[in-house]
Amino acid sequence: MHSVQQRKRVIPSSVYKQELAKCQLGDNIANHMGYIFTAILYDKFDMTFKQVTNFYSKTVERRKSWQDDDDEAVTSESMMAYCRKKKIDVVKWVKSIPMSQKLYMADIKNGRAVLGADRNIESALASTMYLTIPTLKDSYRFSNAKIEEFMNWVAYYIDSYWRKQPKSKEHYLTDEIIRNQFIEDEHWDIVTGKAVK
Repeated sequence: MHSVQQRKRVIPSSVYKQELAKCQLGDNIANHMGYIFTAILYDKFDMTFKQVTNFYSKTVERRKSWQDDDDEAVTSESMMAYCRKKKIDVVKWVKSIPMSQKLYMADIKNGRAVLGADRNIESALASTMYLTIPTLKDSYRFSNAKIEEFMNWVAYYIDSYWRKQPKSKEHYLTDEIIRNQFIEDEHWDIVTGKAVK
């Protein structure tokens, strides 16, 4: 018998930092999309605050299952297959969003991203929609027409995040504006999860 010696592979710090930055892009998009989904369902689909909160909880649980490698119930493949079976083209929707807006949603304000980040950004945008559609269809009985309307509103709101008001540095819509809307309308802070007087 002889021993086998394995060489350790060291990942260069710069590569590690790039990969970490790519992961952060997905979290940035998911966070902004959470605000957008909540506002749209409340404003455009007349869901009650309780329904919106329930929707958000179900989607977060679904995301946790998806991120858990041991949980094979929710995988990227199963989510894509679900949408294909229901004839919902998420990839076409993602491609319809201009890259400048995708970069903005990933919190890349200078318009430049690390090499290969565009794929990560598109993947993150698609994932948020893949996680959301089954909840809307199964728990809230959204038809394909309503899903399409929802996706169109999401594209509109993404544009509102990206677009600045004329003669102003302020954007038409931000996380903070949505948060304040719920504080005013429902006396509830969606960030802290607490009632506000």
